[in-house]
Amino acid sequence: MTSSRPWRAALRTVALTTLLGLVGPLPATGTPAGSPTPDLAASAAATTGPAPAITPDDERALITLTGVSPTVLDGQGETRITGTVTAPTSGPLVGAHVDVVLGSRAMTVRADIDRWVKEDGKADGRTAAQTAKPLPEVPAGRTTAFSIDLEEWQVSTSAAFAALPVAIEVYQRGASTPIGTTRTFLAWNSRVEFAPLQIALAVPVTLDPHVKLFSRDEEVRTEAWAHAIGPGSRVDRLVEGTKDSYATLGIDPSVLVAGPGELAEAVPTSGPTSPATPTPGAGTATTPTSPSGTSPTPTSPTPTSPSGTSPTSGPADGGGPAQSSPDVDRLAAKLRGRSLFALPYADADVAATGDIDPGNSVVRALVARAATVGDRIGEPVRGDIAWPVDGLLPSNRVQALQSLYATSATRRAAGIIVNQAAITADSPYTPTARRISSDGTRLIGSDARLSALLPKRSDPTPVLATQRFLAETLLLLGERPGTARSVLVTAPRNYNPDPAALSAFLRATTESVAWLETVDVEALLADAGSDRATAQEQPATAPRSAAPRPTLSEFRLEQLARQRHTLDAVATVLKDGASFERTYGELLDELASARWRFRPAAWGDLNNSVSADVRDATSAIRVVPRRINFLAENGSLRITVQNGLSYAVEDLRLVVTPMNPRLQVLEQPGPVSIAAGPDARRNINVPVHAVAAGRADILAYLTTADGTRIGSEAVIPVSANPLDSTFYWIGGVLAGLVLLGGVIRALLKGTSRIEEIGDLDTVAQRDEAIQNRTGR
Repeated sequence: MTSSRPWRAALRTVALTTLLGLVGPLPATGTPAGSPTPDLAASAAATTGPAPAITPDDERALITLTGVSPTVLDGQGETRITGTVTAPTSGPLVGAHVDVVLGSRAMTVRADIDRWVKEDGKADGRTAAQTAKPLPEVPAGRTTAFSIDLEEWQVSTSAAFAALPVAIEVYQRGASTPIGTTRTFLAWNSRVEFAPLQIALAVPVTLDPHVKLFSRDEEVRTEAWAHAIGPGSRVDRLVEGTKDSYATLGIDPSVLVAGPGELAEAVPTSGPTSPATPTPGAGTATTPTSPSGTSPTPTSPTPTSPSGTSPTSGPADGGGPAQSSPDVDRLAAKLRGRSLFALPYADADVAATGDIDPGNSVVRALVARAATVGDRIGEPVRGDIAWPVDGLLPSNRVQALQSLYATSATRRAAGIIVNQAAITADSPYTPTARRISSDGTRLIGSDARLSALLPKRSDPTPVLATQRFLAETLLLLGERPGTARSVLVTAPRNYNPDPAALSAFLRATTESVAWLETVDVEALLADAGSDRATAQEQPATAPRSAAPRPTLSEFRLEQLARQRHTLDAVATVLKDGASFERTYGELLDELASARWRFRPAAWGDLNNSVSADVRDATSAIRVVPRRINFLAENGSLRITVQNGLSYAVEDLRLVVTPMNPRLQVLEQPGPVSIAAGPDARRNINVPVHAVAAGRADILAYLTTADGTRIGSEAVIPVSANPLDSTFYWIGGVLAGLVLLGGVIRALLKGTSRIEEIGDLDTVAQRDEAIQNRTGR
């Protein structure tokens, strides 16, 4: 690689312009450390937050590099190194100067980089350049800028490429020991004597683990979604920071599908209800009864949109036009034309699920829903690249992931992104990113060392990360310079960069870097020329997980599957079952996400809320218990079924089962339809036969057409008092005899008492005369 001075001057101007745009003007002497100037504050506002403050040290001066231009040296010009020095709080810097010291030990293996960075104190080497004149006095705790022009021949080497270790040291006037130092590297490349490394970058775009995204409170929920995907959000910073770069974004579909206008469909507005007691083996909840023996009427969980209107239909199932929001539309527009692949919906934790239950129906369905990213963006987006959040590949995981991805559009995972250390035996050489498992599945090995160098928001500037990244890739190249190889860099799930810093880092580590050839992640799924996939190996020691321990367990996965099964069953008897399933299923799906590994307590909070909502919704169709007195041998029992949902019910089946032999059900009722709730009822007649008198309770429950039990069952107390035919014959005979006696008496017509009485006036006079005699 050769260059001319005019070209290098132009490149230096571009690089300095970029860095000044990133960090703003450097503070003048006497500016408090970490205090932004007005221009810096404006730049910070444009990147969603102020630059990280530099906290002065008590004893040491702190050096912050703000630029190395050009980033690649070839010995034919000058390189300008810029930065700031912050004086210790214990005293000022007086007559200080800053030196560039070239380390005396050559960097030959990647471990040499670690040793150089960790060393402290005065560097062992020679001074290659220093500030042209002493710095102005810097008061204690204050910051000033510096600039050093390094003649590149001062650090030249005969090698075609090399990572040059340098220390930036600041000395007080007359001192022989530096009061502050920082160690970094310069990238050297004077000739092209190598096969370039192909490099790809995968960046996950997922939601944060915040329960407020699923709050019942509309205002809280809307604000949470704006913070999650709106301008200045972490998601927005990832998309903006990787714009016009070689990064491939792994998109969680819920970032686009579950915008606030859509997910509101899945948020019940009713207050919390008391949990019901589950019936063993039934898979549903029984209806609690009050002390009076009657059952309380449940309140229907009626979802609403943020505007307060009832939901219509959602996006993922073809049920109608997708609800949307400006933030979702804006994000989708930014992603069009980008290099993308889709993660499972909600970034389902395929690592934990694969290790526990590879056939889990809930997670397999979430894998299939990766296709919704392409539907939203309007462009084809592949969803067959598996990316386990932990980066590991224990035995049988490949087979487990293939089982989960059997529901994807391609019916299998085309490749798996995994930590290179998880598939590599101990070796002084770093293998290519293109790997292959024993069963033929393509693997893409991620380089953990390079991945850890992606710039962080806590970094004052991305310069140190940039210089070390270039040094790492040069030593990686030097392991086998004539062999075509590839390397993958991956960001963690919770990556939270400053967009300007990330953008500057990606440009500086690829533009005019002859030994790196950028490709997208998809390119690593196939061989490229002589770079062919190498077989997976067994590491001597398994690497550490790239994520905290999983929140999903065998019990929790089983719980999710049961709840999903119940939702699906209830949906089959609802007129708008697809809307019901989507409304409550969206919330249930979020519990399978890998994001909760980074905030496990929030998983418990959301699980409690979602479980209550699902339980209330699936038990809102219920049998109303009441006491019945059955005074017949044959007849009908009238049983009431209530629909507490805001969805009409159709093709529901009531099943009545006697709990003892005193009562027999002659025929089960047919399909039942009930209007939408919250207090819609239907009385159903059930023909029965009473065999004997006594308590004859019955169990009444509801099922779908295929016999799956749903809703809330009830035990109905029945007092059976059958009157048999003998009773009726005896009663009839007695009534007949009474009637016959009356008829005979009328025919015989004996003297009636009324006739014997005669005239009533005469009787009255006689009684009065008797009373008079008695009185005398």
